[in-house]
This record gives sequence, structure tokens and C-alpha cells, in this order.
Amino acid sequence: MSNEEVIKKVESITHPKVRNIVRVCVEQGCRIKPHPSNPNLVNLFDPAVRKNIIGDINLSSPRGYFTLEVENGRFKSFRNEVIGLDIEQAEFEERVLKRIKR
Repeated sequence: MSNEEVIKKVESITHPKVRNIVRVCVEQGCRIKPHPSNPNLVNLFDPAVRKNIIGDINLSSPRGYFTLEVENGRFKSFRNEVIGLDIEQAEFEERVLKRIKR
């Protein structure tokens, strides 16, 4: 994916907080990868650890949607009670970035 395509993909994310999280990660070297079975979703791949760090990013969700790794390589929605993140909180972006260790 060219740099221009990556910028367009990041800018196409509807929710501003999700867009900012993805932008920070891409600036730090992560890559946007298409979801293997759903064209409406993308994953964020970190080549340093050679795995997806954010999964199932819904580009068009007005509520903001993505999954984070919880244990044993399994991903759950950030709204899951195990993760306990609230997109309405002011420190949401900071907490997500800290959780994925960027």
C-alpha cells in the first residue's frame, strides 16, 4: 500500500478517536492490512512484533469499533468488560496506546 493510500485509509476512518489512534501507530511504523474476510474492516499490523496489534477496525462505524488482544492471541472488542475501555472518556486514546505498548 503506497503512502498516499495509507493516508486516505486513515482519513476514511469515521470516528475521530479511532482515526487518531491508527494515525499514531502508522506514524510509528505499523501497517494497515485488509481484513482477510471482511472488506469493511482493516487490521493494524506491527512489523516489530510481527502480529496484529489492533484488529477488526471498522472504517465506517460512527461509534468507533475495533478489537484488542486479551490473552493467548485472542481479540475482543475494546468495549468488552475484560478490557473495560470507554470511548467517551477523555483519556481513551492514551489508554489504548499504552495498552498496545506503542
